Amino acid sequence: MNQNTILIVDDEENILHAMERLLEEEGYRMIFAKSGNDGLEIVKEEDIHMVVSDHRMPGMTGIKFLNEVKKISPETIRIMLTGYADVDLAIKAINDGEVYKFITKPWNNIELQNTIKQGIEYYNLQREIERLNNLTQSQNAELKQWNLTLEQKVAEQTKDIQNLFLDSIKSLVFALEVKDKYTEGHTRRVTDYATYICKKMDFPQKYIEDVKLGSLLHDIGKIGIRESVLNKREKLSKEEHEHIKTHVAIGEKILTPIIKNDTVMHIVRYHHEHFDGNGYPYKLKGTSIPLEARIVAVADAYDALLSERPYRKASDPSIAKKELRKYSNTQFDPDVVELLISNGCNVLDNSLS
Repeated sequence: MNQNTILIVDDEENILHAMERLLEEEGYRMIFAKSGNDGLEIVKEEDIHMVVSDHRMPGMTGIKFLNEVKKISPETIRIMLTGYADVDLAIKAINDGEVYKFITKPWNNIELQNTIKQGIEYYNLQREIERLNNLTQSQNAELKQWNLTLEQKVAEQTKDIQNLFLDSIKSLVFALEVKDKYTEGHTRRVTDYATYICKKMDFPQKYIEDVKLGSLLHDIGKIGIRESVLNKREKLSKEEHEHIKTHVAIGEKILTPIIKNDTVMHIVRYHHEHFDGNGYPYKLKGTSIPLEARIVAVADAYDALLSERPYRKASDPSIAKKELRKYSNTQFDPDVVELLISNGCNVLDNSLS
């Protein structure tokens, strides 16, 4: 197979040199550009297999540049580098440019090398499948078996890419919490409470692991909600309340391309449904709400009651449990509430405090 070509685009000379030193022993052909416009001219003239681009560059942003690369050469693997943690940037890069990976600067050398290696392997496998598909009419049994093997490898690579994407999404969840002192650690605690409930219900470990992932991602859509609304101390206006409710649809849109697990998606989609049918977004009622969503709804509310918010102080566990009982059978599944606020939960509260 011919030598793979990587285009590296960054307006900082020292970054270009650092990338060259990092990759010079990997056997790639490297081309460098200092702007998006220069990079596009190269993509038009050269067979570029991968593009590694900075975001903040003069004349054209990295998102715009990678989106243009996608139009010119859709098969080219696209990686974005940025020197600042910007949640909105990551979402835009993922949605508009379909980037392979979003990496912050300064990067980890081993992580960057592995990401580039996996991306190039995925590119080569896709091109090889295309080549073999062009020989379909003359394909013999051996070639068919080889094609099957390659497709299996591509499927494995696709799963790896989905896992990388999911890891990026998880990082965004934690980045969102770090930006807000009131929600820092919230997803971890909700996950622990939901896990506690699942174990009390003697669910199989596979289901518990799915609930853990769903709990971790249940509020991912809040990365699309304005910070001024999330952190507002005063009562929310009707428009602001409706804006916050959109985080369910945003979370579903972000995760649908990569999560094919019904349990996880049920949690993201339905954790704000109420037992009496007055929740959102679908106004499901009672047991028509998937059990995993009912579990996370209780865990989410319990941690929210125990946590300080801009508009109120934290409640102690006894008051929080009374609040859950108060809204049992209206907002929450009463059986799930009783499982969480049983005496055993006191040990869990202490471990999370």
